[in-house]
Amino acid sequence: MDETMRRTARAYTRRKFLAFSAAGAAAATLAACGGSTNAPTETPAAAAATKPAGTTGPAPTATNVPQSLGAASTAPAGSVTTGTTGTVSAGSAVAAPTKPANLADKQVLRYLDIEPPTFDPQVGSSPYNMPQIFEGLVTVNWTNNQIEPAHAVSYEANADATVWTFKMRPGLKWSDGTPLTAKDFEYSVKRIVDPKVASKYTAAAENLKNSAEIAKGASPDTLGVKALDDATLQFTLTAPTPFFPLLASTWSYYAVPKHVIDKFGDKWLEAANIVSSGPYIMKEWKHDSLQAFEINPNYWGPKPIITRVECSIFPDGTYLQQGLAAYENNEVDTAQVSASDYDRVVKDAKLSKELKPFPGSSTFMLHWDATNKPTSDVKVRQALSLGFDRKALIDVVLKKYYTDAPTILPPDIPGYNEAAALTGGVEKAKSLMTEAGFPNGQGWPADFTIEYASNATIKLALEFLQAEWKKNLGIDVKLDSRESKAAVEYRVSRKTQPFNGIFGQWGSDYGDPFNWHNFLFASKNEFWPTHWKNDEFDSIIEKAKGMTDKAARAVEYQKAEKILVQEAAHTPLYHGQSFFLIKPNLQGIYHPAILGTVPRGKYAYFTK
Repeated sequence: MDETMRRTARAYTRRKFLAFSAAGAAAATLAACGGSTNAPTETPAAAAATKPAGTTGPAPTATNVPQSLGAASTAPAGSVTTGTTGTVSAGSAVAAPTKPANLADKQVLRYLDIEPPTFDPQVGSSPYNMPQIFEGLVTVNWTNNQIEPAHAVSYEANADATVWTFKMRPGLKWSDGTPLTAKDFEYSVKRIVDPKVASKYTAAAENLKNSAEIAKGASPDTLGVKALDDATLQFTLTAPTPFFPLLASTWSYYAVPKHVIDKFGDKWLEAANIVSSGPYIMKEWKHDSLQAFEINPNYWGPKPIITRVECSIFPDGTYLQQGLAAYENNEVDTAQVSASDYDRVVKDAKLSKELKPFPGSSTFMLHWDATNKPTSDVKVRQALSLGFDRKALIDVVLKKYYTDAPTILPPDIPGYNEAAALTGGVEKAKSLMTEAGFPNGQGWPADFTIEYASNATIKLALEFLQAEWKKNLGIDVKLDSRESKAAVEYRVSRKTQPFNGIFGQWGSDYGDPFNWHNFLFASKNEFWPTHWKNDEFDSIIEKAKGMTDKAARAVEYQKAEKILVQEAAHTPLYHGQSFFLIKPNLQGIYHPAILGTVPRGKYAYFTK
């Protein structure tokens, strides 16, 4: 997930590696967090438990994704298991939740976000509120972090996990009553690679057959996805992909309504036109002001208790600060607390009792142009990575709201490698700058600039780095902020144009290193266009992505991580974590480590 202006969840420092699926081997896992935390509120299914409303209980730290091949002997209640044929079926996963007692008469959930740059699942690099109205073949149950069937009731892989076949749930409908079939999913997934759609996230389809040929001009119709009939969808992959169910759960693989797109063109996403497949329909979209959602009468699953979801839209540079004020004024029911407001909230007698921590799987980084002077010199890039006080950044500037990130992969992702970190600190940085021809900053370009999406916390961090580099290395660095959409456009435009530095964040879309190393940093993808290329790195991650031995695969990604960090085209700064205020009578609010930024109405409810 492109974390430009997205809220990231808490990254705990316990070095817990989460397993991932391997064809014919162990079950995959979806990274929930790097350690353990508490789930602050209950869901309807859990509301009948003995603990009082509003208390906390342990949240899962890691959970099994349904196996591609082989079978687990047991599974948690409500989870999905595989049979000996490799088939995954719905089982009890779609049972209606127990209706909680003492429900409030009014069930309207209010929160806030920024104006999404796009609401098209095949275009955007972050889901925003899309999961309120769209759903995929499989989904992640936020109450237990299990991958569960959604529009598909079952799926199976062939012997080497290169072909995945999904069976559709019978009787599916779009919110307007139009039948929803496997052909809708085929159409939608092919949109990811269609140049006319102009996706900012084409790497989501990289594993599908012919994706590379399509990037070179072949027809999107040749992509490795096909509706064998209305009830059967088949994906053909370029290599063994044991983690494919994780990919299929992401927003890029949501079905979108071809009949509406054909009718309305670019206006299909407006509230008056859009139809949906998820638990809600969009009733209003007052741009830069409000998105409102109400229950979808044609949703296949249990109807939510929350009857209306209202997402107030705030300016992207100040929405956290304004959101806190809105929460205190009882204008929203939950709001994230920014790092700059964290101290005040913790010291407030009332607010501190309503503050809840959540796990995370993300990294905030600086990205350097590896072909443009002076950062074309690896010594300069390493010096910038070493030339500041990390402890002061985390403890003083960010007030321990975030955790230090000397390496790029978060601790919860297989391949995490503490030993990959650069060493030597400020003294080494000074020496490297001298070797690179910039002793005490002499000869440094006066217009060296870092671009970033406007955000108060990011601004604080960059101003600290700016001062540190001046003090320690004698160099001047300019800062240039842009609103979120413009920042994304700037990043994309750098594929063919030089730059100095870009601040950017990434949060895991699923708990696998492919979503980091292959997705972001492979020279053929380059999400951040640093123009850095390392043949050894590319070779390692290409080999590792389809390996079925999970331990050996993690070792390969650890090797890749060391190359990535030592080459320093990307400077990791800190791992994300988040704290949310939640009204005492609001239950069922979850923010998982992965894709957990926006609360989902389907789990929530209010008590009296």
